[in-house]
Amino acid sequence: MICPDCKTVELVEKRETIRFEECGLSGVVLQDVLVRQCDGCGNRLVSIPNLSGLHRSIAMVLVNKPERLAPEEIRFLRKSLGWSKADFARKMHVRPEQVSRWESEKAPKPMQVQNELLLRTLVAKGQKIEDYEEHLEEIASKEPCGKFLLSLFFERQQWHNRVAVCQG
Repeated sequence: MICPDCKTVELVEKRETIRFEECGLSGVVLQDVLVRQCDGCGNRLVSIPNLSGLHRSIAMVLVNKPERLAPEEIRFLRKSLGWSKADFARKMHVRPEQVSRWESEKAPKPMQVQNELLLRTLVAKGQKIEDYEEHLEEIASKEPCGKFLLSLFFERQQWHNRVAVCQG
């Protein structure tokens, strides 16, 4: 494949581990992803298969994590439902300003536990989570951990999480 930018150099294919910040979360890493790079102009084309499946995998990891949700994670889950801030506020029976506070990176106001559990349940709806009822006691029971790091890999046409850890 010829570089679409400089149109003169053949792209070199390799597999890499990349940070996937485009999803809106700062700690997501994708392993063994196909990257095509132009040695002439430096252009990089990253190929991420099954993007909707990847987003669903990330959402399910967030739904099941024992720590409380961080603002960027609340925003990601809201968007995974396809809701605007106004839609989210309406469905959660809160004012739109409250949603802005939950998602604020500068001055976050944590969701009440019952709202967070409702959000997690809404995201999980339609897909069975193994041992969800038993796991419910653990979910959202710990204080935020700082940065949450999630590493995923693509295998057999699906995204799988390899590591989900809190970095204090």
